[in-house]
Amino acid sequence: MAFSYTNNTTTYTGTINYDRLLQEQNRDVARKLGSATLAMFTLPLLAFYVGLHFLFTNKEDPLMWSGGLAVFFANVVIVGYVVSAFSEEDDEPEQRVGGGQGDGDEAGPRVGAFKQRTD
Repeated sequence: MAFSYTNNTTTYTGTINYDRLLQEQNRDVARKLGSATLAMFTLPLLAFYVGLHFLFTNKEDPLMWSGGLAVFFANVVIVGYVVSAFSEEDDEPEQRVGGGQGDGDEAGPRVGAFKQRTD
């Protein structure tokens, strides 16, 4: 799929490759993204209409309560997606400085607050 975008000074063109999601190593990620997208679309809508027609019919403002329920379920889907994304195993094992010895820091220069002073 090709796209083109133009603002006042620059034109951006490119292609979108969906082939990468279908590669063997990315199929689990694509499945997780698809199910989260489907849940993000259906659960809040379903919760809103169930709340409006069945749960909050006797409340003073059932639209407000149903909207709050829909927002709650949208947040549940987001939290579930984030937790599942962080619980995935890493593709590459951790590499430690000194062949597994040391303080467990990643290899590379220390910067900012972690930089050791030499003066």
